[in-house]
Amino acid sequence: MSLTTQFLDQLTHQQLLDRLDLALSGANLGIWDWDLRDDSVQFDRRWCEMLGLEHAKTPMQLTTWSSRVHPEDLERCYADIRAHLEGRTGRYENVHRMRNAKGEWMHILDRGRISGRDEHGKPIRFTGTHFDLTASENARKAIAQHEQELVELVTNLPSAVALMDASLSYVAASAQWCAAFDLGATPLRGQHHLELRPDTAPRWREIFRRALDGERLQADEEAFEDPRTHQTRWLRWSAIPWRRASGEVEGVLVSFDDLSDLVASRAAREWERTSRLEALAVFAGGVAHEINSPLQVIGIESELLTRELGREAPNLEELRESAKSLSQTAKRAMTVTRALRTLSRDSQTDPTEPVPVKTVFEHVQALCQSRFTSSSIDLRFVDESGDAIIDGRPSELLHMLLNLLDNAHHAAMTGERWVRVEAAVAGPKVLIRCVDGGAGVPKEHQSRLMSPFFTTKPSGLGTGLGLSIVKSLAGRTSGTLRFVEGAPHTTFELSLPRHQTSPA
Repeated sequence: MSLTTQFLDQLTHQQLLDRLDLALSGANLGIWDWDLRDDSVQFDRRWCEMLGLEHAKTPMQLTTWSSRVHPEDLERCYADIRAHLEGRTGRYENVHRMRNAKGEWMHILDRGRISGRDEHGKPIRFTGTHFDLTASENARKAIAQHEQELVELVTNLPSAVALMDASLSYVAASAQWCAAFDLGATPLRGQHHLELRPDTAPRWREIFRRALDGERLQADEEAFEDPRTHQTRWLRWSAIPWRRASGEVEGVLVSFDDLSDLVASRAAREWERTSRLEALAVFAGGVAHEINSPLQVIGIESELLTRELGREAPNLEELRESAKSLSQTAKRAMTVTRALRTLSRDSQTDPTEPVPVKTVFEHVQALCQSRFTSSSIDLRFVDESGDAIIDGRPSELLHMLLNLLDNAHHAAMTGERWVRVEAAVAGPKVLIRCVDGGAGVPKEHQSRLMSPFFTTKPSGLGTGLGLSIVKSLAGRTSGTLRFVEGAPHTTFELSLPRHQTSPA
């Protein structure tokens, strides 16, 4: 005989009842005992107290219980009772709402089983316990409501935000997040992120892992490479552990904003400020030649003039030729000087003004002709615009063409050595095309030509901002830049607003 059995055998009936009462009281359980023959029910004191009833005045019948059960829950209670009485379940268990004496709804966990049968085996007694779940049910509902509000908040945020559980399965994600990871409109809840996107960058995997370990992470600007496009994207992101009330990490809340356009715009502005000086550096040799040559001519012709004027009978024809040469050379030097002054001006805040195509071509040719000549590249300007005038800013027009010609120079060095700059009129627009004899642009690169930081030049020979700057400058004057697909040679076309002369 076990010690437990010996101990119980020594207890009187009253002692057993007292110990049972202590156990039930400690567990906060009420007891009910239902006689199935007449539907009388014995409710103990705790059962009544839970509902705010006086035990002595409480009718000991089934309707005391059934009249207080919420109408929407009563049928389900009886269905669970029948399932146990008919032997389909090992015990009866049901959570339902009951109205207490104050008229408030409580959540009750009922458990019971058959406790007596007649001589035919038919159930005649049904006994069980009654437990108040209201506090925990309210807490559960509050948590569920909080989670639902969080899910709705995440889903509707304008940024890219995702809420994942500890296994990195989705709880919620915003439309921006789905678009960024190309997840489409498929319901995400419960789906594992790394299964949907197995190509997730190692850096993101590290961020997820560290956040799930309880670390709060963020960065104002960090470069990530898109595994599908291989383009660099600049992101401001944060990863915050999602914790339960107990402090245990339940998941991770990750968000990011794509700053790529902002970074590109900032870089373009910085590059625009310095690229004028870069252009001067690129064409410096040619500019030095363009200025040095006129100075040499001026020096020589000045000596000839001085010598002829010192004679008793100067040769008037030679004087005329020297004067003519000095005049032409001075104009050439002045063109170079004006071009340099125009290029160096920061005219971003200047209003647009009428600028003849002829003037633009003269300034561009003055700055870059010698560079092309020294590289044995045939550079030609073909103006078929009929003396058209552009509405623009002189420094920006010059800047745009020099950038296009720098790319054309690089291309022509690896192909046929010629570059042609053409101008024509198309309605209210002046079209300026830069055409080169290079090897052309591979089809797979054409859609990315004007993307910031993209370049087809070897490492160290290009920033990938030249064409994006030209595009930006063109847009500033209501113009456009496009790569002409299908042209027989590599062709970039500027479409710029034509100045309309007011009628007299």
